[in-house]
Amino acid sequence: MYSITRNFCSHTSRNICIQVWTLALSLCIAILLPPTTISAAQDIAIKEAPLATTEVDLFVPAEYGQVIYRKNPDSPKKIFIIGQSHRSAITGRNTQDIVRVQTEIFRIGEWLIQEKNVGMLLPEGFFQGISSDEAFSPSEVVRQNIGIDKQTLEAKLSHSKFVNADMLLNANYKIPLGQVENEQLYRDIRRLLRKANREGNLSVLSRIHGLQSKRTVAMLQNIPDIVEEAFANGRISHPRAMFTIGLGHVGEIIDFLERGTLPPANNSQLSESQRIGQASLKLLEQGYGIAVILPKTLAENEHVLRLARLETN
Repeated sequence: MYSITRNFCSHTSRNICIQVWTLALSLCIAILLPPTTISAAQDIAIKEAPLATTEVDLFVPAEYGQVIYRKNPDSPKKIFIIGQSHRSAITGRNTQDIVRVQTEIFRIGEWLIQEKNVGMLLPEGFFQGISSDEAFSPSEVVRQNIGIDKQTLEAKLSHSKFVNADMLLNANYKIPLGQVENEQLYRDIRRLLRKANREGNLSVLSRIHGLQSKRTVAMLQNIPDIVEEAFANGRISHPRAMFTIGLGHVGEIIDFLERGTLPPANNSQLSESQRIGQASLKLLEQGYGIAVILPKTLAENEHVLRLARLETN
């Protein structure tokens, strides 16, 4: 089980401030980019909290990933949050590591479809208008294993930096996609990232951090409505979905789940629609069971976990 590290750094000198700004800006940029690179994996042991035997205790196969957090495991309504890495903010290229992570995410996704009756995919950064209705039309989810071998899967994921596990799951298993992103927040953060990159301004970085937190909250709060609507309309047979999101959000999400409430938004620069006051987490109010899963390559990388504010006890 993980503990959440709350303090990112202390500003003790101008040099440290510059280093912190550079690192934090890189992390912020990475959060908004499609999935790609991570550091080389290190072998470490990750402990799991003992839980009673329940339906969700059928762990993800160890060769694909690991469950690091669970809440309300007995609920028939389920959200599986899958943490993922992002491509290099500098080169934008795929690497062997990112292909490995995306391969693991695909395997986790198909396992959830086949074993947990997951019927919907909620990808970070997805907007309904990006792809044609035909490409992402809702249809009956394919439950049987489609039998993509490792070599073929890695080749598909290596071919283009624009192809990821989410796209392949949608294309091969006909699993419908849902938009949980707040588009205005997403666009505002991208604009501020460009500004921070030009000016090297720490105050801009602080605003980005605040907006990123609100973006995380907005996505979490949107999940139940998207899933319930799809279930009510017959697009999915069970109120169960997987939510893929950058690893940089996962520590904060676990913190929200532990508290059960969301932080107040007191930034006067936000529009009223962007202000998310302190409130209960809808996922918990509506009784969803939640499991947070990391792909094996990420779960075994101590450096990446530390940067994401996730640490082993």
